[in-house]
Amino acid sequence: PSLGRYCFVKMIFNIFGRKSSLPPPTGPFQVGYLDVMTPGSPDTSSLFRIHYPAPAYTCISSPPVWAKEEREKVDMLRFMQKMAWDWPSWANKSEFLLQPYAKKLFSPSAFININILGWSLFGTDLTIPIQAAAPLEPHTGSGWPVVVFSHGMGCNRFTMSQLCYQLASMGVVVVSVEHREGSGFCTQFRDGEKMEEIPHLRVPVDEHEYEVRNRQVNHRSDEVLRAIDILDKINAGETLSNVIADHDCMDLSMLQSSMDLTSHLYLMGHSFGGATVLLASSLDTRVKAVLALDPWMFPLALQKFTIDKPTQVVNTVQFVNKNNLRVIEEASKVNTDIKFEVYQNGVHLSVTDIPCVFTQTSLRKGLGFMNKVMPETVMVETNKIVWDWLKNLIV
Repeated sequence: PSLGRYCFVKMIFNIFGRKSSLPPPTGPFQVGYLDVMTPGSPDTSSLFRIHYPAPAYTCISSPPVWAKEEREKVDMLRFMQKMAWDWPSWANKSEFLLQPYAKKLFSPSAFININILGWSLFGTDLTIPIQAAAPLEPHTGSGWPVVVFSHGMGCNRFTMSQLCYQLASMGVVVVSVEHREGSGFCTQFRDGEKMEEIPHLRVPVDEHEYEVRNRQVNHRSDEVLRAIDILDKINAGETLSNVIADHDCMDLSMLQSSMDLTSHLYLMGHSFGGATVLLASSLDTRVKAVLALDPWMFPLALQKFTIDKPTQVVNTVQFVNKNNLRVIEEASKVNTDIKFEVYQNGVHLSVTDIPCVFTQTSLRKGLGFMNKVMPETVMVETNKIVWDWLKNLIV
């Protein structure tokens, strides 16, 4: 019913709708992409987007739409409702100015419906300035460096596209894993002929919260490691079964021998993804360094693991939490190459693409997308932080 209401409202208010592209890549290259879904259950298969450097002359003739399916937008709103009703432990919410009023003023269904109306009236339909199956820019040496990225809760492989394609435009293969254990707003898998949906999993804040979140973070870590295994196979020229929609257009063979997975494989994650990559890096010797942005460490609070790779942790001011820091410090006792940085501008969600959907300052502040600094500025500065981290590792 929510999807039907969304489509009806969208039709009625389409005159107010706006279409816009996310900012173009700023590096020396354009960016191509390939989507990969291997067959099987979420416990054994993978779903991710590969961003890679394309020649500067590449024409972006058919950029993918950010949340192209109307159901994806409704699923995002359902996730927002579940978050507002069950805010996770150790996650700051002070920047979400409207959150305290949500449960007081609305029922869950009313919350979703009012936000459907708001998205229809004020939301922007975005495109991502990347090109499917674009030619690969020839590399020199042993291949392009590789960064595997893990998204946060309520996201998927496209909701932090700017972070991924801006880095790819600098000459990096960036792989955005779509996690399928219930932390995203919605995702899919194919086991047999039928595509199956995986909705967001509501996790009440009770005595079972840690158990569920710990199970999720270990599943996520496994997904990151499986993605690396698949990249190894692609790099070696092995033929893979790709069951993603439009897979006929996704020629993975173009990436054969293009990635330096031996000397330059790195992990990066945001929020839940920060915890994910810190755990994954402790389990795989192929990983050379890690960047964790606002890592949410509650899912690893009681699990023993060791952060043994060069690691940089960057927190926004309002997301600094002594519990999150304590888990990282405990796991990195023997690691002398770990750096902590507090970024003074922006808030937790400023580095996602979501603020670009709602360009009104009042909405951005109420929904927790910004404080005093515009998200566009935060995004530029965060991309510089990311590139400064990586370029010092690949020189």
